[in-house]
Amino acid sequence: MQTSSTSTCIRTCLLAVALLGSTFSCAASEDEVRAAAQAWVEGIGKGDADYMVSLYDKDAILHGTVSPVLRQGAELIREYFAATVANPPTMAFVEPMHIRVFGDTAVNTGNYVTRFGTNDPLTLRYSFVYRKVGDKWLIVDHHSSRMPE
Repeated sequence: MQTSSTSTCIRTCLLAVALLGSTFSCAASEDEVRAAAQAWVEGIGKGDADYMVSLYDKDAILHGTVSPVLRQGAELIREYFAATVANPPTMAFVEPMHIRVFGDTAVNTGNYVTRFGTNDPLTLRYSFVYRKVGDKWLIVDHHSSRMPE
């Protein structure tokens, strides 16, 4: 059974194929979400809290790995990343990313590996929910936590 948002995506893709001549597919949206996720990982390494905040919607919620506080909005998200990126970890996503696009909303769920300094790498799990604003996929909800052992 298809949801109405899945049906909308399919109709949009069919219309785009008809208008653009089969060079467009819904996979393009998945690639855009993948690129947004990669920008997040690369941003961690930049050590720039303001850059990280720019990847989030103004009303986003972050439930991060290294803080017990549920953070909503740019100010609290900036505070989280200011502490996190002061000594930025290295990060890489573990494939596969499970990306599902529902019109202007997308969910990306999976795992990533992070290393703080010379410590052993940690495997973390994540869920990002995105909303497309203009031509940019912004994070509206983000949860990361340590993988249970």
